[in-house]
Amino acid sequence: MYDIAVQLQSVGKVFETESNRVVALEDIDLEIRAGEFVSVIGPSGCGKTSLLRLVGDLETPSTGSVFVNGRSPREARIGRECGVVFQSPSLLEWRTVVQNVRLPGEIFQSPSVLDRVQEMIDMVGLSGFEQAFPRELSGGMQSRVAIARALTFRPAVLLMDEPFGALDEITRQRLQLKLLRIWEEDRPAVLFITHSISEAVLLSDRVVMMSPRPGRIVEDISVDFPRPRKVDLRGDSGFVQMENYLREKLESVSLHS
Repeated sequence: MYDIAVQLQSVGKVFETESNRVVALEDIDLEIRAGEFVSVIGPSGCGKTSLLRLVGDLETPSTGSVFVNGRSPREARIGRECGVVFQSPSLLEWRTVVQNVRLPGEIFQSPSVLDRVQEMIDMVGLSGFEQAFPRELSGGMQSRVAIARALTFRPAVLLMDEPFGALDEITRQRLQLKLLRIWEEDRPAVLFITHSISEAVLLSDRVVMMSPRPGRIVEDISVDFPRPRKVDLRGDSGFVQMENYLREKLESVSLHS
């Protein structure tokens, strides 16, 4: 286990087509320690998802270097060190809950991963729905299936791209607390993308803010509220103060970009 689970050094990302050149990220330096929960916020189009995709080996940097547990993202992916959960659960519609959660174990041909399938289903609170198809599940339940699937192989790093963004507020709050309880079990390093400042503060050890495109890191703030956390933390004066500070900072960088 490396002390630094994710490291980005002077990273830039440029998307080029025949007619356009978009500088998505510029001069990104970021470290996430093993077991640390880090959320990234910023205005739409600032490159949050591009940053996550670089760590997950779904894109390659145009400049700079990315490391996951001291290795390249490609090596980390092959070594099953990264789990990814997207905003859309991306479930296979023709497979049941248990069959969707089994998928990584089948791909990796790993008995140890397959042995964890029921444990993960139980952990996300879907016992009794093993044989249900995605069309028979609510949006929140589908998100829990995606989280269970990503956690079956105990990734050292968990990448989450607005996994609760499409859910109603009550379901979202329930899943935030469910995610924290699950995270406490194995403590993977988490890179969590969100548009919600409140969500970022509730979940995280640190909140990183990005500027409008080209995305740069303009704030990196520690969140020191004790764990385990509960939803009523949102009423704490310190929580409200931090939330207001981040909102004002975000408004400021958006206006002056």
